[in-house]
Amino acid sequence: MENQTKLKVKKILGIILNVFLWMFVVFALVVTVVAVSANANKKSVPEIGGNCYLTVLSDSMNADKPDWVDKSKPSGFKENDLIIGKYIADNQDEIAKLQIGDIITFEYDIDRDGKIVSGEYNTHRIVDIVMDGDKVKFYRTQGDNYEYNHGATEEVYAARIIAVYTGRKIGGVGVIFTGLRKPAVFGFVIILPLAAFFVYELIVFIKAVLKVKNEGK
Repeated sequence: MENQTKLKVKKILGIILNVFLWMFVVFALVVTVVAVSANANKKSVPEIGGNCYLTVLSDSMNADKPDWVDKSKPSGFKENDLIIGKYIADNQDEIAKLQIGDIITFEYDIDRDGKIVSGEYNTHRIVDIVMDGDKVKFYRTQGDNYEYNHGATEEVYAARIIAVYTGRKIGGVGVIFTGLRKPAVFGFVIILPLAAFFVYELIVFIKAVLKVKNEGK
């Protein structure tokens, strides 16, 4: 009776372990697809199926939605959130639909060294649309958090626009994706455990095959 109980517990623990292992595999594959997708578009941002997944780099949008913003427009977010935007880079029709109150992601010289490199972007709300005749000259943006930006605004031209925020986000997850974009971290956290998992499954498979053969004898 005691042996049967031990075998039952061992079997349950094995099932739980396998569930967690396969959950990790699914997570690792999703992360891998997202990471690889960043090299598939000209803006170098993770993009799948028309949506891009971006890490919030500061608290400049961590505030209540301004009173003047239409209720149909999304609220802000905070540092390290993972936000989901609709990828509209170079899509002139989608860019032309942008309105005051929309939140857009755009290329921005974060470190103020005079040049924009891959991964440098900002996400702020459109507060004004400056026209040049019947065409948009640029969009003026600003973060919702006045204490953070002290009223500073940015002039965003169409060529710099990456995405428009959909209002969907995952709190605190962005920092994980940022870390995993580093090759060393990605290799240690994703590639190495995946390799170990497949070796483990191969060993289990071989043992199962040998057991069946022995039972047949």
